[in-house]
Amino acid sequence: MGLSVEVERLALRAERPLRRRLVFLGHYLIVLVAAEALLAVAEVPEQATLVVVGILLDVYLLVSLPIEAAWLATKDRPLAAFLGALVLPPILRVVSLSTPLSPFTMVQWLAIVSVPLLLACFAVMRALELRPQDVFVGLGDRRLIGLNVAVAASGLGLGYGEYRLLHVAPWLTTRGAGDFAFAAFAIFLATGLAEELIFRGILLSTGVRLLGRRGALLYVAVVFASLHIGFLSVPYVLVAFAVGLAFGLVVLVTKTLWGTVVAHTLANVALYLVFPLGL
Repeated sequence: MGLSVEVERLALRAERPLRRRLVFLGHYLIVLVAAEALLAVAEVPEQATLVVVGILLDVYLLVSLPIEAAWLATKDRPLAAFLGALVLPPILRVVSLSTPLSPFTMVQWLAIVSVPLLLACFAVMRALELRPQDVFVGLGDRRLIGLNVAVAASGLGLGYGEYRLLHVAPWLTTRGAGDFAFAAFAIFLATGLAEELIFRGILLSTGVRLLGRRGALLYVAVVFASLHIGFLSVPYVLVAFAVGLAFGLVVLVTKTLWGTVVAHTLANVALYLVFPLGL
């Protein structure tokens, strides 16, 4: 009887951290998705109040996530690290909403936004004591260079598929080589580099330590897809989820971000610069 009671006690102790993790992760995921859904109605004047609520939810995440991470630092280090990393998606949203577009062009605005995003990435890495190799910055497994090249090249096809879904307006109205090069570089900084470092670098690496490979892939892909709700296209959100899973798997297998960084950059260059102008 004494042995069975002790086994039950150990089982209960093991369940508590798991339950705590699920509560925290579920709570913050629901808040993040709710914020994105509310902000998606920004184009509807009658729903301005909901937009304010969405912004307040993002501010809540910005404030509460670091506090929770600090509180859990001695109790559950993997959860604390992941919550500390999870502050980056709401930072991305708040930075994009708080940076005025006027009097800049879309490309200039994107270049400006990339600076605080990259600084936030470096700040979180420093706070969590993450080295570049911890977030898959490097050449990775050189035996799998071919896989990364294939993934990188797939970006053009992905961009074409996204354009067929969204039919976005062009970010450039001219076809000058200099303008195109600057626009492509801004897209690389703000989406290819910053977003891949956030989702497939910092979030995925800390998520694996907390949830394992499968759990981290799924959770981070949902977070990544939720930030595409604003396009008001269910198929596009599903594509973003699938891309998040695929890119995450490639990064975990190859131990490097460069293939997905190039693919993400090429996809957005194709989506916003190439196909809208019929190039």
